[in-house]
Amino acid sequence: MFEDIAHYEGRLAKVCGPARSGKTEALLSRCVALVEDGIAPNSILVEVSSALSAQAFRGRLRAVMGQKEDADKVRIATAKELCVEVLSCEDALAATGRRPRLLSSAEYNFFLEDMKTLGQPVRRLRKMLEFFYARWSLLEEERDWLEPGEESKARAHAAKLLEGYGAMLSQEAAYVCARFLNSDAGASARGLYAYVLCDDYQNLSHAEQTCLCLLAGKQLIVAGDPNQEVSKRGEHPYARGFVEFETLRRNVRVFELAQTYGASEVAAFSNALCAHGSMNGEILSKEPGTVACSHGEINEDGASSALPDAPAVMCVKWSTPEDELNGLTKYIRALADEEGEGSEGGMCIVVPNRRWARMVQRMLEKRGFMASCAPVAGGIGGDPRELDRAHALIARTKLALLADEHDGVAWRCWCGFDNHLTNSDAWGGLVSYAAQKGLSPLEALSTLGDVIQKLGSEPFSRASVLAERYKSGRAFIEKNASRKGFALLRALGAEDLFEFLDVSALMEGDESAEQVEKLMRAWESDPVFPDDPRVIRIVSYESMTGIEADWVFAIAAVDGFVPVRDAFEVVSTEEDRNALTNEQRRLFYNAVSKARKHLVISYFAKAALELAEQSKMQVVRVRAEEQGPSGQEGPKGFASSRIAVVRPSMFLAEAGDACPGSIGGQALLAQLGLN
Repeated sequence: MFEDIAHYEGRLAKVCGPARSGKTEALLSRCVALVEDGIAPNSILVEVSSALSAQAFRGRLRAVMGQKEDADKVRIATAKELCVEVLSCEDALAATGRRPRLLSSAEYNFFLEDMKTLGQPVRRLRKMLEFFYARWSLLEEERDWLEPGEESKARAHAAKLLEGYGAMLSQEAAYVCARFLNSDAGASARGLYAYVLCDDYQNLSHAEQTCLCLLAGKQLIVAGDPNQEVSKRGEHPYARGFVEFETLRRNVRVFELAQTYGASEVAAFSNALCAHGSMNGEILSKEPGTVACSHGEINEDGASSALPDAPAVMCVKWSTPEDELNGLTKYIRALADEEGEGSEGGMCIVVPNRRWARMVQRMLEKRGFMASCAPVAGGIGGDPRELDRAHALIARTKLALLADEHDGVAWRCWCGFDNHLTNSDAWGGLVSYAAQKGLSPLEALSTLGDVIQKLGSEPFSRASVLAERYKSGRAFIEKNASRKGFALLRALGAEDLFEFLDVSALMEGDESAEQVEKLMRAWESDPVFPDDPRVIRIVSYESMTGIEADWVFAIAAVDGFVPVRDAFEVVSTEEDRNALTNEQRRLFYNAVSKARKHLVISYFAKAALELAEQSKMQVVRVRAEEQGPSGQEGPKGFASSRIAVVRPSMFLAEAGDACPGSIGGQALLAQLGLN
């Protein structure tokens, strides 16, 4: 089957199959065959779900092709990257009047603050924006769904703000790109790549799928599995586009991969989840539909035997989160010592949230490992309204100003620090004032100080605040414009900030502000792991798309984490709870199926009530426990604390007989002599 796909010469093809059936391998084979047939590597596009997926595919391509130069010429990118690439060409800039400078998550918060000046209730505003994003993802014309009144007012205000920033929302990039490619002005960009190969096509929005179809010149091959649909926050995957791919187009060759590869126990456990909820191909969308999905036969590659009698699938139960982190990292240490140096690169730890990612990273480092949680911990946090909580955000904004002193988004952020409303009212006045004068907001901001001095008063309310902020920003730029590399990080106040550590590790020391800003933007939007086989990878469930590992450790697998607590909330409707549970099941299925040889699912039975509530575990009941002076359980008379009792993830029970019985964590360590 792989040979047929590799040498397929038709215009359209669809590759479908369950997890670990070789869908990505099929696209890899096609890519290699094209280059061997003399096709220019730079005319081949491979679309993947994330930068991690791109990193993994590039590594596999280099290994197979042997010629690093040709392998690196093949374009491997996410749909969002491709949309930005298309919208950056001169024809697109002229036709759309938009600059594809996408807002980061931190910058998006300033946009929300500026949107609040409309006076609409915050919850209503957020729902309205989410409605806009959903319509854009479906590529629906605004005139067909935009209602007059507050919706139109909000849309117009958003457009005015974004025009003033000189930026674009991440959620609208594919919509704008697809409309451009479908227009007469986009004729030169259509068919930009002769061969387009799309992996995990079910994870793309309808707008993104349309863009990729239009970018294909000679051939388009899509691969996917509806059961592996992964929805990242703020995205709207359109699995129906994959299910109905051949029914909406003519002469599509469908390749069905019926065999799965890897340890048979892992495949059996993963496939057992497909008997529940919306799995087996039922697509949750505006107009639900179904598709048959064969899980196929299992081809066992065999499990490694690094530790005595290590089963392919293992469930481990611990008493507390602290016991789990301590004991599991001991087990991983023993495993790595047994398999030898470089085995760490074959290990992947799946965590439920950022907090757990950092905790397990610290514990692994104590065990002597190098570990990275970049895909989970990426992004700049902090509160711009309080300077003590915004060090990383301020440093990031300074970097953006040094990289491009005409960056309207950076100036907007710079003008919003240390104010409980981020000076959104003042910025709104600037936007209106600039429109009256026929200037851009940035042009108006640069002349504001002179205008105030000349008039002897403010042209709009609180204009002097923005003038002072602009003056201080200009002073910083002039003082530090020539700094590079690590001296630049010191000038930003970023050399010791956690958010800049991954980027500084990639630097050589002579990078310009523009180069560092590019690295930082990639880390914010879609970070990757260090290219080092000694680094243990820590990922979220969403990040497991497009990657795999010999050992997959799914830790803290308790209700409230997977599935998330909202799946149990009685205040929501049953329909909403079912939809969220289905989404979480697909996430879990996708992640655990990526274990090539061993899958370890780890959970705990109880946690401190405060920790459980803060991290949103699903608490079964609360009880008081007597504790000794060091926190361990003690006899009567010692301090009493409130303990939350939690349950293992409901998905373990759904796996039925394919899920092995749990082994106690301490018993596991005792078997290995690690107690």
